[in-house]
Amino acid sequence: MFEKLPDQPSGPRRNRHGRGRRGPLIPMHVPAYRTRPERFDDAVMASAQRLAQRWESRMVLIDFRILPVPSDKLLDLAHAAGDRVPLSSSRAATATERARVSIYRLPLEQLASSTVELVDLVHQCIVHEVSELWMIPVNEVDPEYFPEDPDF
Repeated sequence: MFEKLPDQPSGPRRNRHGRGRRGPLIPMHVPAYRTRPERFDDAVMASAQRLAQRWESRMVLIDFRILPVPSDKLLDLAHAAGDRVPLSSSRAATATERARVSIYRLPLEQLASSTVELVDLVHQCIVHEVSELWMIPVNEVDPEYFPEDPDF
């Protein structure tokens, strides 16, 4: 009456319609293979690596976080100050915690009109937050990307 179930499946796994294994729906070389959050993660990683080429010893001391949206507390502080929704934030290092830069994906994606603009905005946010952490001008953090520009 009760049969023992096999430990391993007897044959190749099939989908529920019995048509056999299915491969990926989108080939790996097509841009749609990666999701928007994965592409955003890549942009943050590329920006951090770009800065690490110049500031390797100092960049390893910073943790990067990617969050969908800012916290309610941060939104309330921005609203009270009359500012827009924050695109990024940073926290200086303490005796027990490392310095941290937080990048908010959804506000940046809504602000950017293209993928190229999104990559630029991500890099601008990271450079801005790093310059605030280190208390140096943004054109010193990345002089190739930010030439002598007093407006930023």
